[in-house]
This record gives sequence, C-alpha cells and structure tokens, in this order.
Amino acid sequence: MDSPSDAHGQRIGPWRIVRLLGSGGMGVVYLAERADDSFRQQVAIKLVRNRLVDPETEQRLVGERRILASLNHPNIARLLDGGTTAEGTPYLVMEYIDGVPIDHYCDSRRLTVDERLQLFRAICAAVHYAHQNLVVHRDIKPTNILVTRDGTPKLLDFGIAKPLDGFGAATGGLTQQGILMMTPENAAPEQVLEEPVTTATDTYALGILLYRLLSGHPPYRLSGDHKDVADSICRGQPELPSAMVRVAWREPETRGRAFGNLTPEIISRYRGTTTDKLARRLKGDLDNIVMTALRKEPERRYRSASEFSEDLRLHQASLPVVARPDTWRYRTGKFLRRHVAGAAMSAMLVGLLVAFGIVMGVQNRRIAEERDTAMEVSRFLERIFTAPDPGNARGLDVTAKEILARGAERISAELSARPVIQATLMETIGRVYFNLGQYEPAIDMLEESLRIRLAEFGEGHAQVAAVKNELGLALTRTADYARARELLESALAQNRRDEGERGPSVAKSLYNLSELAMATGDLERSRALAAESLGIFESYGDDRYPREIAEGKSGLARILRARNELAAAEELYREAIAVTREHFGSDHPHIAYFLQNLAVVLRARGELDAAEAMFEESIAVTRRVLGEEHSLVAGSLVMLGSLRRDRGDFEAAEAAYEEALAIHTKARGPDHPFVAYDMTSLAMLRYDQGRLAEAEALLRQAIAIFESSVGPDHQYVASALTELGVVLTDRGAPGEALPLLERARDIRASDYAPEDPLMAATVAAYGHALARLGRFEDAEQAMLASVPHLVETGVRPDRRARRVLAWTADLYEAWSRPEDAVRYRDRLAAANAGTGG
Repeated sequence: MDSPSDAHGQRIGPWRIVRLLGSGGMGVVYLAERADDSFRQQVAIKLVRNRLVDPETEQRLVGERRILASLNHPNIARLLDGGTTAEGTPYLVMEYIDGVPIDHYCDSRRLTVDERLQLFRAICAAVHYAHQNLVVHRDIKPTNILVTRDGTPKLLDFGIAKPLDGFGAATGGLTQQGILMMTPENAAPEQVLEEPVTTATDTYALGILLYRLLSGHPPYRLSGDHKDVADSICRGQPELPSAMVRVAWREPETRGRAFGNLTPEIISRYRGTTTDKLARRLKGDLDNIVMTALRKEPERRYRSASEFSEDLRLHQASLPVVARPDTWRYRTGKFLRRHVAGAAMSAMLVGLLVAFGIVMGVQNRRIAEERDTAMEVSRFLERIFTAPDPGNARGLDVTAKEILARGAERISAELSARPVIQATLMETIGRVYFNLGQYEPAIDMLEESLRIRLAEFGEGHAQVAAVKNELGLALTRTADYARARELLESALAQNRRDEGERGPSVAKSLYNLSELAMATGDLERSRALAAESLGIFESYGDDRYPREIAEGKSGLARILRARNELAAAEELYREAIAVTREHFGSDHPHIAYFLQNLAVVLRARGELDAAEAMFEESIAVTRRVLGEEHSLVAGSLVMLGSLRRDRGDFEAAEAAYEEALAIHTKARGPDHPFVAYDMTSLAMLRYDQGRLAEAEALLRQAIAIFESSVGPDHQYVASALTELGVVLTDRGAPGEALPLLERARDIRASDYAPEDPLMAATVAAYGHALARLGRFEDAEQAMLASVPHLVETGVRPDRRARRVLAWTADLYEAWSRPEDAVRYRDRLAAANAGTGG
C-alpha cells in the first residue's frame, strides 16, 4: 500500500478502505467502513507506510495505541481497534470525525469571541483529562482539533504524544535521535531546545491556538530556517492579540479555505463584530490570559489546562483572573541579571528605569483595584444575606423582600463613590425584584443602574444595552409600553452592532420585543419576532442554548395559542418539553411550566379530560421539584380551577382557587398582582355560583391591588373592571357599572384592536349594562360587534362566548324580539353542549 491513492477497496482486517483522508511524513489516514456487513460503521484507519516500518516507527504507533486506549473523553477521538496487516504494517482504527479544523469552523460560522472561548474551554478539558491520565499531546494545533456539525470539538492525533512520569515530565522512548518531533508553528521553547517536555508544553500550544482563534494571527512569523525558528520561539515576544487584530497578513493555503490576504476588517467580520470592538474586547484580561500561556519559562505559565480554562471562565463571568501582564519590572530584572557589568556602568539609566517602574507599579495597583472591586461586590452581597441568619436577625423571620429592600438602601448609601459596582448590584437586585413579580422596585433599581452606566460608559456600550433589555421587559409588565419599546429597540440596535444579525444577545432582545408586541395585542409582529429569536438560538445547534430554545418554543407557542393556532401551539409545547427533558431531566421546573401551558391548549381544543390530567401532572411535578407552596403550584391551581369552573364542578374549582390564593399571599405578600389575579378568578366563580356580593367585594379588592402594584392603566385593571361591571349590572346597578366599563374599554383600546377577544368581551359587558338601562339600540350595536370575535372564531366557545350569547338573547327578549332571542338561545345551547360540562 505504498501508493495511498490506489488503496480504494482494499481490506484491512474487517474494514474496507473508502478513500484517503490525509497523509504525512510518517503515514496515511483512510476513511474505511465495515467490509463484513455485520453492521454499518465508518472509521478512520491510521496506517504506517511500509517503507517506514522500522522499530522506532512501530514503537511510536504501538505507543499511540496504548495512549488512546487509556483515554475516554467526549472531546477526544476514541480508539476502536488496532492490529497488523498481512504485510506486517501496524495500523490503528479510530473514531471517524466528520468535521473541520477548529479555526475554520469558528471563522466560517462567524463565532463571537465568547463562543470561541466556549469551544476552546472544551479542548482545555480534553487536554486536562489527558494530563490526568499521564499523557502529554505535544502537537496541539487547529488541524488536530476537528469540530463536528453539532459543534462538538474533538482532539485528534496522539502520534507524537508521550506518557508522563509521576512528576509530570514526559518519559523517553518515543523520540528519534536527532529528530524534533513537533510542528514548529505550535512548538514551545522547551521543544525547540530539546529540553524536558511537561504538561506546560501543551499549555503553551493551547495559548498559540487561542491567540489564533481570537486575533486571526499566529503569534510568530516563522521562516524555514531552523536558527530563525528557534530564535523567534525562544526569544521573540509576540504582539498582544488586541494589537494584532489591526494588522493585515497573508493567510497560508493550509488553512482550509481560499488563499488570500486577511485584513483587519475580514478578521473582525469572522468574529461577528468590527475591528475597534474586537480590539477592545481582547484588550486587558484576554491579552493577559493568552500571554500568560505563552510565557517562555514553563513554570510561569498556567499550572494546568484546567487553570487556563478556569481563568477564561472567570473572565467571562467578569470576575478577577489569575493572569497578570508580563510586567516591565520582571523583564528588567531578567535583563539586569544577564548583563550585570553593563548595568553597573549605567546608573543613570537604572534611575530612569526605576522611575518608570514606579509608573508601572501604579498601573499594577489599578489592576489590583479591579480585582478588589469584584471582591467588594462579593463581600457586599454577603453582608446583605447574612442578616437573616438567626444569630444576626435575633430570631426574626426576615423575608426576601426585606433583604432586597435593605440591600437596595445600602447600595445607594454605601457605594456612591464606586459607581460601576453600584450599577452592577442595582441591576442584580432589580432582576431579582422582577423575578419575584415586584415590578415597581425592579424598575427603580434598573432605572438607576441605567443612569449610572450611561454616565460611566455612554451610549453604545454592551452593559448599557444589557440593562436596557432588563428594564424594557420590566416596563412591559407595568404597561409602560412606549418607554419599553424605546429601550428594547435601542438595545436590539446596539446588540446588532456588537454581534451582527444573529448573536445571542440579539436573540434575547428580539424575544423581549416579542413579549412587548404580545402585551399590546400585535400578535403578528409578536409571532415574527419570537420565530426570529428562536431561529437564531437554534442556528447554534441544540446543545449550545437548550434552555433558550425550549423557552423560545414555549413563548412562540403562547403566541400561536392567542392566535387560535392551537395545533401548532401544542406541537411547540411538546417540543419544548422534549428539549428540556433531554438536556435537564424530567424534574426541571420548566417541565411543570410547559405542561401547564400545554394543558391550556388542550383545554382550548376541547380536550378537557386530557387538559385536567395535565394540569394535575404539572402541579405534581412542581410540588415535587419546588415544594408545596411554590408560586408555580398556585398558577397551575388557578388554571385547573378555571377548567373545573367551566365544567360546572364549582366545589373542586373553589378548593383550587382558595389554595392558590393562600399560596400566592404567603409567597408574594398580600399586595402582589398575582394575589389580585387569584381574587379575580375566585370572584368569577362566586358570580357563577350566584354569590354576587362576595364577587363584588373580591373584585374591588383586586382592583385596588392592581392599581397600586402595576398601575391604573394596566390590562389587569381592565379585566377586573369588566368583571365588576358585569357583577354590578346583574346586582341591579347598571348605572354604576357603566362608567367602570367605559374606563375598562378605554384601557383596552390603548393596546388592543376591536377584534381582539379581550376588547370584545369588555364591549359585550358594556352592551349588557346598556340593555339593562333600556338603551336597546346601543346595546345591540355593542353585542353584534362582539359576537363574531368571541363566538365565530372556529374555537370551542368559552365562558366569554357563552355569556355574550346569553346577554344577546336577554336583550332581544327585553326588546320584544322573540325570534332573535330564540336564535341566540339555540346558539347558546349548542355552545353549552360543546363544553364537556
């Protein structure tokens, strides 16, 4: 098999060669498949050329087989088999990786810096695993790291790897005398100097790889001359990556794509940004991290690939990193030790150098201050959260709201001199308030965080865009839609400038804008934005953003449900459940939430038994995962109660509503909008039970809570006013009901079109009051405007649809139009027959 290209169809053991994958000085690699048809499998076979089968080469292949057999890691290509051909040629059978080199993968998909770091950290984990198994790779480079279509990187080719002794140094036995087993572009100084190889050698190669992934450049420009190569690697000092992104260079043909010049614009475009933004992104921590890995002395690099990866994680989390600049003071000390005589004759120069060292010390202190900032944030949060400890709180039951309120006060009082820390903590507490449903204090915190960040960074900064996104969503919850739209659209524009059209922050902004569009009744725009957001997250593969994909499917399903596209909504909810179960298990809290929403769809489709069972399953999962008194339990109980109310099982509905109200009151406090929502639901049941006085009292209490918690013009207020108007009308006070319903109608009109079911329900209630006042023509106009949007929708008639049919029949009876009344009574009977109740 001396001619690799002629090997097609030849057999090696049970394998048949399909085609050549690659070749090098030591051997060839073929794609092969099973030849005995026992099962279908493709593999990569590494074969030493016949002419090279000498004891050293054979020993190397046997050593590679031994090394691979000891490694079992998801990011390392697996050894499957091995042996010797009939001609005596040794071979290895390895997992076939259908992928592309990591640098080409990153550039072709225009991965951002953070996305590249995530891929790189997976390779660090594989290298660290190899080191833990006493193996040093010695040839880490882009062509030895292939990324599959699903985004999984795989480390290949342990052909020149060496086993380590118990002290972390490579043992002998695999290096031919006089031959440097390395790729010069990726070699560490100790390899060039033929000094002992350790795990730090792989750390250096990882540094070269990261340098290239971030900047688009190799750290050194190497000629073919061995002396020049050695000089560059052992004594040359690479430019910082942040500086190199502004440099154009001639890209080698071996990169796996078109040969040509790489300009700064092309390099930054490959990373989904601009040159200036890329340089700023790399400057500081990332420069220091890369240069730490590339230090000449092995002992001054990262102690392990794991430590290297951890520093990157700290950087991405905006925490202090281990890496420090290779300071002038250190380099000067090394210089003075090498040139004692010259230094003694240059006292004046030394004085100048000392002065310059003082300046550099100031810079070092600035770096230390940044580290202290992160530590101060940690200590501040610790001080806030230690107070609830019985020893500090003297046995008092301190609630989450009290902790947050105290923290907010201390942030304002104690951190005015540290605005960046102040803004970060305000955003954090604002987000916690939001998650607790405390929207007004959330908005206060986020507004102040935005003000500080604008003062510190100005418009166009990523941190400003992030807090705009948070604040815009909170304002959506309080119906301040104009300001919410302004902030969310501004954040989207900034994120697009930073990440391009398909970055993850862009997807998040689109999702929040979709929430805003849905809140204002623009379901078509809401659907388009949600679909675009989901498409971006899905483009990264199922494993990159599974949580966001599941939430995106659920959000889009909610919009489709509102559009009465129930079959499509059901399919998306089931997909969201499947994604969550696959990646996070069946006990993840999102499972309960998605089951709850799926039950709502099943209820709307008339599958009431299935819906009730699914509500009960959602409640059971939530109780098991989050506890008996979690708010999600209460939410599902309210929906279960509504279903049971529609089926006429008032006793079971009442039990569900009252338990939900008790849970929300305890968990959220008596003035929370969720409590008011539960009161509104319970009031609707009281109305159906004929207990109108109790219904009125509950609704008036709910309206007061809504007005104080989410504002007087929120749609929640309109819903409660509509129900109160109906109760007052049926209690014989339509004149008192009319202004309340007019106010509800005006609130509805600010966000919803006339054909929206919520608007139609309020208009129908208004018509009901007009009919009771004897204003039959006005009442008829209101009823006939509502019926098509509540009844003639192709969806199973719900409570609102049945009420408008009954009210219209009542109107015609009072108006002495019995034929019209009978027609609507018949339609009501048909609707009731389809409820399952």
